[in-house]
Amino acid sequence: MWSEELQVMTIKHFGEAGATMLKKVVKGKYTFALGFDRDLFITDKAKALIPDSEKDKRYFIFDMDDSRTPVSFIKAYDFIEDLVEDGWAID
Repeated sequence: MWSEELQVMTIKHFGEAGATMLKKVVKGKYTFALGFDRDLFITDKAKALIPDSEKDKRYFIFDMDDSRTPVSFIKAYDFIEDLVEDGWAID
């Protein structure tokens, strides 16, 4: 798990600059992703990738290509604390 300082920073600053670069350790390797806070900013491309069953949530995580464009949906969360508890942090 990330340091308490990084967790707090993620909660306080997620989405402030639009898309948020995120990281998570999965099976000993870093996974990088793109996150959006629907209430602050989300691209049309990202919106189109969200399954209907998840559209009512607020925070969204996507795989991205080299240009940091969302290419596939990973997960959605109702609360930023759940996203952080799941292991995601600002990169």
